[in-house]
Amino acid sequence: MRHIAFLLLYLVSVFFADNSYSQNNDTSQSYLDLVINHYNKRLQNGKDVYGPKATPFWMASLNTSTGQYPVNDTRPADRPQRLYQNRPVEAPKGASLYWDMPQIVVAYYLSQKTGNNTYAEAADAYIQAFFDNCVAKNGRFLWGNHYFYDAFRDSTVGFTYTGITEGVDFAEETGTLHEIRPVAPSWQALWNINPKVTEVAIRSAIDGHLTDPVTGEFNRHAEGKRGHAFLEAGGVLVHMLAWLYDKTQDDTLLEQAKKIASYSFANQGPETGLLENSPNENRWDKIYSTTEVGLWARNLIEAANFVDTTTREQWIMMADEAMSAWLQYGFDADKCDYYGILRVATGEPVFEEDFLADFESKTVYSPDNYTSFWEPLFPRHDYPMPFAESCLKLYQLTGKEQYKSAAYRWLTAIKNDLPAWDGKGGYADLYGRIIHFLLSGYETFSDDRFRMLAQDVAKEAVSQLYANGMFRTHTGEDRYDVADMFGLLAASLIWLDTGEEPDMMGMFY
Repeated sequence: MRHIAFLLLYLVSVFFADNSYSQNNDTSQSYLDLVINHYNKRLQNGKDVYGPKATPFWMASLNTSTGQYPVNDTRPADRPQRLYQNRPVEAPKGASLYWDMPQIVVAYYLSQKTGNNTYAEAADAYIQAFFDNCVAKNGRFLWGNHYFYDAFRDSTVGFTYTGITEGVDFAEETGTLHEIRPVAPSWQALWNINPKVTEVAIRSAIDGHLTDPVTGEFNRHAEGKRGHAFLEAGGVLVHMLAWLYDKTQDDTLLEQAKKIASYSFANQGPETGLLENSPNENRWDKIYSTTEVGLWARNLIEAANFVDTTTREQWIMMADEAMSAWLQYGFDADKCDYYGILRVATGEPVFEEDFLADFESKTVYSPDNYTSFWEPLFPRHDYPMPFAESCLKLYQLTGKEQYKSAAYRWLTAIKNDLPAWDGKGGYADLYGRIIHFLLSGYETFSDDRFRMLAQDVAKEAVSQLYANGMFRTHTGEDRYDVADMFGLLAASLIWLDTGEEPDMMGMFY
């Protein structure tokens, strides 16, 4: 009866609002206050009360009018696809801890900032519920790009490239489709709840991902056999191994990390130094290079904080050389924009007509002619802002003028591409990444143009996304989606508002 009464009340409250698109109705408060309002509403209304069992999982989608899971779960016909074309990565009717990691770490920060432990307690309970319900018999986490928790079934589910979603049989499931890209999660947040479970999960995942311990070849999936060795996946693996090495001082972990890093770095054009996006499969991403190299470099730079001086210097050198090669070929001075794809052999930009001359068709998962700040679809092997962040980090580490010049080029390119998506509005994580880069640029160069543009982007983000006491995470509907990683925007807004960058517990932009 409890569920029937709840559903009737819910239907009455949101039936007419479910597909509406509310306008911003309160921007008088500080950005920190708006973020707090958001968390208060989502934690009060947006947890799992569905199916026979209520749990502390945070629902992956919410109607922002109510803060609850949408009664009408359909999408506007003109809404662009966010994650994959036929895979339910957005965790419909469920929860996804992997995509919720930015929101989790901001929750911990809010408790530290406000003294209100509600946010941290909700995050603790969420992680514990994940440990209780989403770990395979070999200790591998069932999360990422192919698993989530279905709150209506009260079951972990998995899906493949066909988009079919099936309940997990824990007697058989070994997490072979474990895949975490492009985001490196907060291992520290998980470790704080249960170090042993976290350590076993990392070791088990590496057992499946590392397919050749001698060369360091890896697979984006933990299948134990050869598969796509995407740069972005390799970077995440290097980072998680280095992080666990720092905790355990187990030299085998460091050796595995070094092998994986070296494998990607070794597959570069002999004339250009450009890294192949995926060297071990005869596809477009073997002969092409994209801004994904910036995401790979970003992971190596952060992983370098956990290792010995010699390894740290080696990884920073790798990141420096790979980024330098891309910067040599990747900027169109006439358009003041960065190319989407470069040919590894020659460094030439690859436009759509060139792609179609090489292959029968152009996949939607390859970048456009130029890198895109606002393209919703990912992972698309196009990561302009992680690339830009790597430019800032490498300038801080090396002092090389090329990285300062690159950062200023990114500043100009961002300014030229506003308002977001030709005025249609951007996604929460994309706004958050740009604001963070601009604030980091201001901190690095003490140039007020970075801070002023960050303020402009923040104003646009809030005016487009904040309404009804919380943030929707994209325009076009009153919908919050976990895959839009609101935490990246929340942390950036807090930094701009308070001057204090929130502790992301090991996560990075």
